[in-house]
Amino acid sequence: MKHIKKRVCKIIDELITYFFVIGATNIDINLQEKEDHYKILLRGNYTTKDKSKIEKLVKYLKCDKQEEMEEYYWELAGESDVDTELTLVGMMTDNAEINISEDMIEVVLYRYK
Repeated sequence: MKHIKKRVCKIIDELITYFFVIGATNIDINLQEKEDHYKILLRGNYTTKDKSKIEKLVKYLKCDKQEEMEEYYWELAGESDVDTELTLVGMMTDNAEINISEDMIEVVLYRYK
């Protein structure tokens, strides 16, 4: 599969954009390249009281990976100023762990090589 590292960058870009949408002012990013996968960790605060935005994050990131869709649409991730492409991020990752507290969100994504 071509452009693997560019795709990882697009995933991170999309998540940072989403964190800004929910009011994050402090975002930590950790990217680890392992032998067989990438581990992407984003942690940030949020100010939105709109639970539907948080539920949207969980719903879209927990979808199954769809390599066929990813192959055609991965370049669109992180490019929209109007809406986030969380569904595309979900299709580009193999596993998602999302922890939400009263004012912090932690997202851990795994993308296998």
